[in-house]
Amino acid sequence: MREKVKIGSYKTTCLLMNMILYKMILLYPRNAAEEAGNAGWIMTIVTSVYVFILFLIQKKLYDKFSGQDILDIGEHAFGKTGKILTGLLFIANFLILVPIILREFSEDIKVISLTTTPVSVIIFMFCIGMVIGAYIGIEAIARIHALAVPFLAITFILILLLCVPKFDINNLSPWLGLGPLEILKSSVFNLSNFSEFIVLYLITPFLKKKKEFNAIGRYSIIVCAFFMVIGTISYMLVFQYPISIEFFLPIYQLARSIRFGRFFTRIEPAFILIWASSAFLFLSSGLYFIVYLFQRSFGLKYYKPLILPFTVNIFALSMIPENLYSTLQLQMITYRNFGWILTFLLPILLFGIASIRNKSIKNKETIRQ
Repeated sequence: MREKVKIGSYKTTCLLMNMILYKMILLYPRNAAEEAGNAGWIMTIVTSVYVFILFLIQKKLYDKFSGQDILDIGEHAFGKTGKILTGLLFIANFLILVPIILREFSEDIKVISLTTTPVSVIIFMFCIGMVIGAYIGIEAIARIHALAVPFLAITFILILLLCVPKFDINNLSPWLGLGPLEILKSSVFNLSNFSEFIVLYLITPFLKKKKEFNAIGRYSIIVCAFFMVIGTISYMLVFQYPISIEFFLPIYQLARSIRFGRFFTRIEPAFILIWASSAFLFLSSGLYFIVYLFQRSFGLKYYKPLILPFTVNIFALSMIPENLYSTLQLQMITYRNFGWILTFLLPILLFGIASIRNKSIKNKETIRQ
């Protein structure tokens, strides 16, 4: 399958962008304000710098395994068992993330527009879209991202620009928010906001030009950081701390605040369009990577028979939290605290061990000769 499917660098970048930036339309600006006060946007910049440095370290170690995915490298490091364990870790990672995000999107849709619809029905509707997306495969998913992401990005920027008349620079003072130490500390845990970056190490074998791996990684980080910073700072320029930590959908609140004269009001539907599109793309991609990881880990020939069973599991897991608050708490306790370890530290560990083991094998072969 990997030999037949080839994806260009632009499509891959768009896929990565949506996988990371979906959280901008959920809670990210509010969380940034909660953790660093008025300096949430500074914390975002610091986090992005951390991510960029960690990627450069990963890239240096990964160069020896160009074109291979994270499971191949797990096999280099610890053999067949290492490949399976690596796959299971990332399957568990996505099986925590996807149901949580599915429940968050569904609860938010219920609050905003489908107030009388049971949340289970909304989740089921999202699941139908997930199944269709996963079934058509990664190449089609990447193509849809390439078409949708520019439109979503332009609409997002337009919403921010329409909020400019409401900006108040005084809302950013004190400039260091809760203090420089709090900014540095929160920036480490906020590495988890880039945890979906691990997708780059899953999709590498599908790239048309393997040499563009580095450019895709760097460009994705920079663009995602840009959107996170402008989204966060725009939110804080409109809503002063601590009011900024009260809204559960920050960008939606920005859209609601837009008023131009008597007739140009209530542009929230544009936000809901961005929201639903980004959600379907993210959830479809998440389901695809779950079944792809399972297929690769256990050497199965086909992945499509796995789609429905895993969708049922995701649906069941998404129904476990009692409400939106419980879902957010679960996300904070699990994914925020540990997601960055799987995305940034584990690959560095695997790359390092695999490099040492390969070097040891080559030395033994040289001695034998």
